[in-house]
Amino acid sequence: MSRLNPKTLFARIAADIPAELHRHLFVTGSLAAAYHFADQIEERTVNTKDADLVVHPAGDMMSCQRMAERLRQLGWVPKPDERFQPQSHLIAPEELPFIRLYPPDSRDYFVEFLTLPPIGQEEPMRCMPIQLSDGWYAAPSFRFFVLLELHRHLSAEGIEYAASSMMALANLLSHPELGTQRIEGDGRLRSAKDLGRVLALARFAGVDALDAWASTWSDALKRSFPDDWQQLARSAGDGLGELLASDLALEEARQFNDVGLLSGKNVSAEMLRATGLRLLQDVLAPLAEQAGS
Repeated sequence: MSRLNPKTLFARIAADIPAELHRHLFVTGSLAAAYHFADQIEERTVNTKDADLVVHPAGDMMSCQRMAERLRQLGWVPKPDERFQPQSHLIAPEELPFIRLYPPDSRDYFVEFLTLPPIGQEEPMRCMPIQLSDGWYAAPSFRFFVLLELHRHLSAEGIEYAASSMMALANLLSHPELGTQRIEGDGRLRSAKDLGRVLALARFAGVDALDAWASTWSDALKRSFPDDWQQLARSAGDGLGELLASDLALEEARQFNDVGLLSGKNVSAEMLRATGLRLLQDVLAPLAEQAGS
């Protein structure tokens, strides 16, 4: 996989997607993190072709459908999905291919459509069926992605992107335990990848920013999960604690980061553990204390 400059990739996305659609989307995931911390990333490049685009507002399937169709009309091409061709709405939504599109005349990157969760979504992920001109697809909504609406940044290129603090919190809440889910074709723990990204974000953010995360996270949880915020605040660090206690899982997190956000930084597993312990002590413990017993 080729390495791309995140600022260059943002500029290409901004140019390739019509300007009137920009207000309906924002970037999240590794590309958003790489853009925000571009000055700290080795050689200022990111090892990804995947640009995760979150379509908002929450539950707006029509915006997602219209945006995807508009891009198709402009020559964007579906990324091949090996499962099957999208033919029928009778197929379970979680078995439909996701909307992943290459821009016209290029395979340097592709966009993947995600949606914000509707009010009251309890399951970790819900797949929403969407009919396009060539058949049925699905757009996933992740429960904790509601946090990504908060504190978004506007890039110099005119595309918004998720705040690193909110991405970190969403990843923590998505993994209250290490679990057993492994990445297909890879074999490593999904939680090691996602929690490892939390550690990378914390390292880039630095001590001063981390000091503000506890109050930022508390306010975000109260806004997004008014009925559950205390339980979520108390358990937010559980999965990270398990990761730090497992040499094998922490090594997998290091491996993911070594070809990802922390590429070229020579960050060891023990250095990641130190970052994680600081995060538990300085951010997650005060967050749990605010929630009470």
